[in-house]
Amino acid sequence: MCTLITLHRCIAGAPLVVAANRDEFHERPTEGPALRTTATTATTANRAEDASGSAPVVAPRDLRAGGTWLGVNPSGLFAAVTNRRSENPDPQRRSRGWLVMEALEAPTARRAAERCDDLPESAYNPFNLFIADAESAHLISYADRPERVELGPGAHVIGNVHPEESSPKLARLRRELEPIAGRGAPLDALAALCRSHVADSPFESTCVHAGPYGTRSSTLLRLGANPALHYADGPPCQTPYRDLTPLLHDLGLVPSWEGVQA
Repeated sequence: MCTLITLHRCIAGAPLVVAANRDEFHERPTEGPALRTTATTATTANRAEDASGSAPVVAPRDLRAGGTWLGVNPSGLFAAVTNRRSENPDPQRRSRGWLVMEALEAPTARRAAERCDDLPESAYNPFNLFIADAESAHLISYADRPERVELGPGAHVIGNVHPEESSPKLARLRRELEPIAGRGAPLDALAALCRSHVADSPFESTCVHAGPYGTRSSTLLRLGANPALHYADGPPCQTPYRDLTPLLHDLGLVPSWEGVQA
């Protein structure tokens, strides 16, 4: 995934709202969100040595590496990973997809983030890992070793650069997100942001079209008193979002988040 927009503890009645576009080569096989377990979604070879066991999740699936790029568990813990730019990615390193699965096995976002302090050096290609629940949000950035920061309440836009870096794309999204957040971050407005293009600049666009590479899917997620999950299985400028909110009910998530206020 290359664009992750999160609004954490700043929208009344919705402790977390997410809009995410996954950019990938079109030939890489995937499955959309479904009720799964962390044990079956992450490959055995890529699971951490201190894994706490299988946990139910709602998540899509990367059929090549066996992991995922985002997911949520029954306690309302959400995790998502974006790849960071790398000059020479090592295909022999562990898949970053297991990181989301491992985070979703933790009881809280804080616990999941703290576990990342022990990630081995030079085991993964660079990434940004966002972990949040109703109480806290954390960003782990990794380039041979982990760096962890706790994020304050507010809107955050995470891409494929170090969190202290920016880009024209990220700066634009932050500007355009501000009025949307002020209106309570309605999902239709976030969907429009995910569909947006910049003329003659495919990689500055939120919805990327670059030959064999581009936006493969888009996810909208709201957790709180009125939860929702919408998913476009293709570039959102061309593919309608499907309402997959019943998956949150199947996960048992809705009762645990009802009544929670930002």
